[in-house]
This record gives sequence, structure tokens and C-alpha cells, in this order.
Amino acid sequence: MPAVIKEKDGMKIVIRKIISTHGMTCMMAVVICIALISCSGSNLRSTNAGAERHPARDEIVQYDKEGHDIVEALSAGDVEAFSSSIHKKPIIERAFKGIKKSRESIKAKAVLNEVIERAGSFMAENFKEHARLKFVRTRFFKDRYYALVRVRMGDGGLSYMEFMLDKDVQGNIRIIDWYDYSQGQTYSEYLRHAIILLLPESELSLSGLSGIGGINDNSTKHMAALARLSAEKKFMAWLKTYKRLPDRLKYSRIMLITRVLIANALDTGDEYRLALKDVRKYIGDDPSLSLMLVDHYLLEKDFSSAHKALDRLNIYTGGDAAIDYLRANISLTEKEYQLSVRYAQDAIEKDNSLEDAYWTLLVASIYSKEYDITVHTLDQLEYRFQYVFDPEELSLVSGYEEFAKSTFFAYWKDFRMTLNDR
Repeated sequence: MPAVIKEKDGMKIVIRKIISTHGMTCMMAVVICIALISCSGSNLRSTNAGAERHPARDEIVQYDKEGHDIVEALSAGDVEAFSSSIHKKPIIERAFKGIKKSRESIKAKAVLNEVIERAGSFMAENFKEHARLKFVRTRFFKDRYYALVRVRMGDGGLSYMEFMLDKDVQGNIRIIDWYDYSQGQTYSEYLRHAIILLLPESELSLSGLSGIGGINDNSTKHMAALARLSAEKKFMAWLKTYKRLPDRLKYSRIMLITRVLIANALDTGDEYRLALKDVRKYIGDDPSLSLMLVDHYLLEKDFSSAHKALDRLNIYTGGDAAIDYLRANISLTEKEYQLSVRYAQDAIEKDNSLEDAYWTLLVASIYSKEYDITVHTLDQLEYRFQYVFDPEELSLVSGYEEFAKSTFFAYWKDFRMTLNDR
């Protein structure tokens, strides 16, 4: 991979831009570690009963503005503003759906109420420090409003979140749940698993928690053990316990997804690959998991399926520049350099602040020998992101030799010298 010389803050450094093909990012757990795993509540995108409602234009504008403001508060690390936008009551109701009221469940609700409070603070503080957020749009889907957020982690990983929005009794638009595309779960689903730790075994009904019938007391004990092992970060022991679950539970949607997260945290390539393979086998048609499955397809070098997964994600989310950026990187991996150029250009056209797309475009244009695009991209990186390229040093970088011999490079170099002489 050719390097590029860039100068920033007076220091020349060599940056090797690695092709980023969506290393699956386990988003910062926005709950305490006991809520890492979920036993699956009602899906965020379950079909609502009744006829589909068509919102008025002013209502759409109102929700869109509120979605934007919520993301701005989160991005800025405004703990108070973001935490106040979370409506805890409906989240807890979704987490406890189907669980009978008792003295212990009331106590558990109080604990989870505090967990949600901490989650808002944790998200606001950590996203500001470790991620870049971009509000994409608020959309109306199955009688609900969802604010879609692009999340770029510090390591270059990409994910999305969706905040489910609704009005409280005072008429204020607030968050009533959220969905993490990299983990394939809602926050209320996270909390359902915490209930396993908070309620005594005598009050637990695993089938009521997970929506999976026919689970015996022994399975309940296994699930409680899994919860504790994840809390203690004993990931290898978690996987061994997981493998003793009955197939009906082992291959349920939520346990398959959780297995991916555990394998990723364990950082063993084989376990991660196998976990993704089973997600593909048993629930691969779920468009909300498309981003996660891109990893599986790339590990298997199944580039066609990777593109199809992004097609589903594109339709599902309504489209975003970062999806085109991922397409560009996949095409670069395939050595389809001209196609990579086109996808990177599409990404930049949709969002000219997406810096990584320019670096992909630069590399792809070098490989495709479209040097007019190379020159323009170098100019854009300097103009938009304050990089300064030294033509002499750039010409010596491995992979840039042919570009350095081109007329486009000569004109670019001469033009820069003319500017410097002024």
C-alpha cells in the first residue's frame, strides 16, 4: 500500500492508510458490563398493529430538528442535555415486558433506572472522546420516528445507531430506546439480561425473558452463569458454557449476536469467524445485521455478498455516504480500482466532510492511473483538511513512481511552485 507524505502542524510524517474494510466495532457498552448480553426483548422494528400513519410535514420537521439536537448534545459531550433527552420509563417497560410484578421486580426496576441514568452520562462522555458522530436524518418507519446516527470510532471502525423518538406526557420529544447496528440489539434488550442477575431464580422465567419456549430450569441456570461470566470478563468460559445450551436457545438471534461480541472481545480470529458464520447461517436475512455480516463476507473473500449486504443496509437506512465509502474499500480490496474511485466519489458527493473517503479515492486513483483525480484529491485534502504535500517527497514514495512521471504530476508541481514564488 503506497504511503503518502503529509505535513501537519509543522511536522512531516509518513502515513500509511490501510484499507479499512469495517473491522467490526463493538460499540462502547453503554450499560454496565452485566448488560453486555441480552436475552432478547421485542424487536425494535416489530410491525405495529393497525394502519400505517402518515405524519404531517411540520411534525416531520419537528422530529428531525430534535433528532439533530440530540446527536449534537451527544457529540459535544453535553451530559445534562443528552441524559435529559432519555425517557427512562418506556425503556424499562420494554425491558420488563412479560415479567410479573413483584417486590423483587420493583427493586430491579429501581436499579435499572439508575443504570439508564449512568448510561446517558457514559455515552455523552465517551463518544465525545473516542468517536465522531454525524446526524444523518430522522425518518418515519412503522409508525415510529428514528434518528439515524453515523458513528466513526477512533480506530476507523464504522457503525450506526438509531434513536427511537416519541413524545412524553408533556409533549417533549425524547428517546424511548435505541438500536446499535454493530451489535444488532436495542438498549432495552441489553437490560433484559441484567434482570437475570437482579431477580432471584424462583422468579425467573427464561421463556418470558427471551421469547423462546420450552426452556427448562437447567437452561435458566446456564443463562445466569453466562451473565456472570460476561460481567467478570471470563470470555473463554462464557463460550464453553454457551456451547452447552440447547440448540433452540444457542441458535436464537440474540445468543448468536452475543456470541459474536464475546468472540470479538476474546480476540481470537477462529472463534470470531465461526460466530459470524453462524449468524450468516441462521439469521443472515436480517438487514439490521448487514453491517456486522460484512466482516464475515470479507473474511471469506465473498465480495459479491459483501456488496449485497451493503445494498440491504443502504435500503434499510435510507442511504449514507459512509456506506459508499465501505463499497469503495471493498472494491479496492477486490482490485476493482475504477469502481472504487466511483464509489469514493459518490461518498464525497454526499458528504464532503468524510475525510477517509478522500484517502480511499487517492489510493484508488493511483492504482487506476486516473491521475487527474489524484491531483484533484491531493488539492482537496490540503484545502479541506489542512494537509500539505511535498511533491519531491511524494515522488519518492513506493507506489507513486508512475504518477510522479505523469504530466498531471508535472503540472501540479509547477503550479505549486508558481504559487510559492508569489
